[in-house]
Amino acid sequence: MRLKIQRASRLLLPQYTQRIPAPQPSPAAVPQPDLVMITTYPPRACGLATFASDLIEAIQTQYEQAFTVKICALDVPEAVYPAVVFHVLQPESSASYHTLLTKMGQLHQQEWVIVQHEFGLFRSHEFKLLNALNQMEKKVMVVLHTVLAHPDEATLLFMKRLVFLAHTLVVMTAHSQKLLVERYGFPASKIKVIPHGTHLVDHLPKAVLKKRMGWEQRTLLTTFGLLSSGKNIETTLEALPLVIQRFPDVLFLIVGKTHPGVVAQEGERYRHFLEERITALGLQHHTHFINEYVALPKLLDLLQMTDIYLFTSKNQEQAVSGTFAYALSCGCPIITTPIPHARELVQKGSGLLFDFEQPVQLARQLIALLSHPEWQEELRGNGLHQMEPTAWENTAMHYVNYLKQQSTTRILLTLRLPNITLKHVWAMTTGKGILQFARLNQPDTSSGYTLDDNARALIVTVQNYQITRNPALLTAMERYLQFMLFCLQPDGRFLNYVSYAHQFTAQNKSDNLEDSFGRAIWALGYCAAFAPTDQVSLQQPIQNLLQATRDPRLTLTSPRAMAFTLKGLYFVYESGNADYCTEIEILGDRLQGMYGQTATDNWPWYEPYLTYGNSVLPEALLMAWKVTHRIDFKTTAVLSFSFLLSILFRDSYLRVISNNGWFHQGQAWDRLPPGGEQPIDAAYTVLALDTFYRLLQQPIYAQQIETAYRWFLGLNHRGEMLYNPKTGGCYDGLEADHVNLNQGAESTLSHLLARQALELHQRKYTKQLQNQMHT
Repeated sequence: MRLKIQRASRLLLPQYTQRIPAPQPSPAAVPQPDLVMITTYPPRACGLATFASDLIEAIQTQYEQAFTVKICALDVPEAVYPAVVFHVLQPESSASYHTLLTKMGQLHQQEWVIVQHEFGLFRSHEFKLLNALNQMEKKVMVVLHTVLAHPDEATLLFMKRLVFLAHTLVVMTAHSQKLLVERYGFPASKIKVIPHGTHLVDHLPKAVLKKRMGWEQRTLLTTFGLLSSGKNIETTLEALPLVIQRFPDVLFLIVGKTHPGVVAQEGERYRHFLEERITALGLQHHTHFINEYVALPKLLDLLQMTDIYLFTSKNQEQAVSGTFAYALSCGCPIITTPIPHARELVQKGSGLLFDFEQPVQLARQLIALLSHPEWQEELRGNGLHQMEPTAWENTAMHYVNYLKQQSTTRILLTLRLPNITLKHVWAMTTGKGILQFARLNQPDTSSGYTLDDNARALIVTVQNYQITRNPALLTAMERYLQFMLFCLQPDGRFLNYVSYAHQFTAQNKSDNLEDSFGRAIWALGYCAAFAPTDQVSLQQPIQNLLQATRDPRLTLTSPRAMAFTLKGLYFVYESGNADYCTEIEILGDRLQGMYGQTATDNWPWYEPYLTYGNSVLPEALLMAWKVTHRIDFKTTAVLSFSFLLSILFRDSYLRVISNNGWFHQGQAWDRLPPGGEQPIDAAYTVLALDTFYRLLQQPIYAQQIETAYRWFLGLNHRGEMLYNPKTGGCYDGLEADHVNLNQGAESTLSHLLARQALELHQRKYTKQLQNQMHT
């Protein structure tokens, strides 16, 4: 076997080494390129300004190294703009364009200009815009917020000139892309679809939000946006009397002030018209105006408490509505007129359609949907999953990654590491322990508790204590430890599943509980090593549990149970307790024996397949080497981990083994079912890489730690975030065509295990560098 190991080492390690990306230069070594965006911008109150502001904020939040964004704002020069605005453009002024070109000429690191385009912004001055873009000699991305289905001759001519100057046209729906190709005759290669961004929300219960406003007894219908006659809100008013006959508790919210352009031309005439119709129809008790440009937090709360969102626009040329994105991301079923954007959404099961200016049809759709709460819930879930990829964090990545791919200059992208927060852990924790599952981010008490999750929670709180030294964490540690004590059985084994009523469930009899046992020992060992040694309420129960579980530890048959157990005993050993040295060698020898039974030159692994929690096997064996100094343990650990990493990092990102189908010896990697990637496996990979780097000090492992962690931030096969910075939770899985939006304990704790391990790794590494520099 030693000959086989040595021969395979020479074959596999160089192959793996070639797949490791070259070390990235420090951020200071690559200057950030400038990105100029021509757009309306706050404090101007319009949808396009809000879109641009949200996109830029998402880029700056998501990346610590990407672009330096500079805004050319379309507005009157008296407006007070933030520092990001470097020029205020007057579309009718040739001199204003000339000044813009002069300022852009002073930017030495600029390749791209983004134009946020809406018809009307450059009305009668389109040629000035085209002339300026022609003189810029930059790559131009035009974001089309409207694509007219039936353009007149002048508009079509302008669009043809614009597309000639543009490198890329961005549209927000597949329908808009189809129009540009089939009706405008534009090349598909120039068109990129990036959906409108949406905001992450906390998904608070409707009842709680309604009670804050005194609407707990009302069924809320809502529309929002800058008010104008094109919104056709009178259609809803005409429909309401029929609806109220069946549902007298209905309240229709009309959210938003009148469009500034409308006010300038006709004042508040349209709002007064709506008020007159409300009085004529006797709807005073069933309508409510919120006459303001609503701040985002309030808007998201209003949408979350909404039962059905209504969109009644009569503009058949309107291609996209950002209000849909906001409403769906807040969990609103929608009823809408059939503009192209709406048709795409409804086809995917998130709402219902009715014809333009047809109040009776609208009333029928409302009555049907209000009569079936379960249908509302189905549409709500479909909409949430449909909108998940469009979170502003994901949308920002789509823009930035595309700009990088199409750039000729070198752009270093560095995703910003999120702040560490236990917010969702505390939300999931009761007086007994941490609950198992959540529905979205709301704890699901019916799922009860598990030993697995409470063991992970113990490790996470101890990790957090290492980082923060917050004494308040000690209470949480004791709570999770007490749950583990509750699960201990007289024979030294643990039960895993506990109901919300704190009773053991029947699932304990049908499932193999060895892995849960192993995870419990891992948590006990980690707590013994890194929790405060002067806390008797922690350390004494840990020692009692370690003593009580001694006999079952030596009867384990599951390789992962052995590995988790070995990890726990290793941490106890490293804290100064040599009592477990023999037990560590016994467990290491069993893992080594399993490896010897299945390993070949082309498959240096412990089993004839790769399943879940793979990284823990070589990690545990390396720990056994550290204690016993057995070279065969080290050789097998390094070889098997190199083999595993060569599979997990075949692309420039981490792709963990799918739980939709394990990866079997002799199977082609491209035949592995897509999706089914679990946060726990990404976390185990981060932890193993940290252990290998810590014990072997090989840069190859350090290079991959952050890459593996950034799987949670969108560096994965879907390019979508698993971590939710709004809630502090983590989504439950990365599937082939969507992300599982529930944020249960396992996924949230897995993210924290990885994020905090990375934090501890970076602090230690930085300290080593500082010591070396000092020396």
